[in-house]
Amino acid sequence: MSIEVRHIVKSFGTFKALDDVSIRINTGELVALLGPSGSGKTTLLRIIAGLEVPDPVSGPIFFGGHDVGSQKVRDRGVGFVFQHYALFRHMSVYDNIAFGLTVKPRRIRLSKEKIRERVMELLHMIQLDNLANRYPSQLSGGQRQRVALARALAVEPHVLLLDEPFGALDAKVRMELRGWLRRLHDEIHLTSVFVTHDQDEALELADRVAVMNNGKIEQFDTPDNVFHQPATAFVMNFLGQVNQFRGRMAGKGQVRIGKYRGRAAEMVVSRKNWADGVAAAIFVRPHDLEIVRKPIEGRLCLPAKIERIHSAGAHVRVDLISENNENLVAEISHVDREQLRLEAGDACYVTPTSIRVFDLIEQDDLVEEGALS
Repeated sequence: MSIEVRHIVKSFGTFKALDDVSIRINTGELVALLGPSGSGKTTLLRIIAGLEVPDPVSGPIFFGGHDVGSQKVRDRGVGFVFQHYALFRHMSVYDNIAFGLTVKPRRIRLSKEKIRERVMELLHMIQLDNLANRYPSQLSGGQRQRVALARALAVEPHVLLLDEPFGALDAKVRMELRGWLRRLHDEIHLTSVFVTHDQDEALELADRVAVMNNGKIEQFDTPDNVFHQPATAFVMNFLGQVNQFRGRMAGKGQVRIGKYRGRAAEMVVSRKNWADGVAAAIFVRPHDLEIVRKPIEGRLCLPAKIERIHSAGAHVRVDLISENNENLVAEISHVDREQLRLEAGDACYVTPTSIRVFDLIEQDDLVEEGALS
């Protein structure tokens, strides 16, 4: 079942949590609402569920083409999974999962045999067949979250909504459950929306990601596109580590940072004003920042000094400091590190292989050109 909201506005006093938000989620999609705290992602999820009421000026909310804006939570056919499980502590795993089925009105309630069949089917699906008689206090965090998910699925919802479903778990369990949830979704194809502030979680799990900021959706696209083709400076900065610079357009496809000018092998200019000398926000991912011993003609090369080298892992992270005492990060291969014979304290140059340029919104803050810390 598809989900669509149009021109949703939600205010809490003078604070506007959602500001004219519209989004359409296709049938069977797994969509992530990603953003920092206060961006509006949980408010949007709760409005979809019916747990919050949008402001009167808002547009409609559709489930499968039907307006559900005036319907209560219980009538929307929503399965909701909370961050902190919300399991009934006095009930067994079996009874927790069965709860939604047992409280239905008698005229539509399944028989005890059918309820048991459904619960055992879900226990098998979440791989907890042998824990039906345990209580939540006897389960690990990951097991409890799987029980919470099974309870939400027991009533056969039209859509599944998850609010920070792995937020209370440690890193290793989070990774295990992410893979498990993706595999489960591929089996049942239930339209699902989950809220997270974890970039890796959103990019790994979702079919599409809605990146939110200040009550608006900055970009709604595939994980690959939001990371590699960010629509705004916020998306570029929020997703993954990035080196940021204040600079200027320098004509002939070049940029200038301080007294240094040049271009990169790849330059994407996502800005309105291309005029020479116009202030710009320049972004370079650490893996797109190459370290060289000598400047390369025509390329933007900035002098720097190596502060630390972190070689544990698949790549080598190099922390550098520019001549203006600004911090930079480069990510290179172990082979490049050996060939360049890099050591802490070495003087070198950094040159971007790929640059993204956006409008510098707060141009009044441009005191001097250089890296942003």
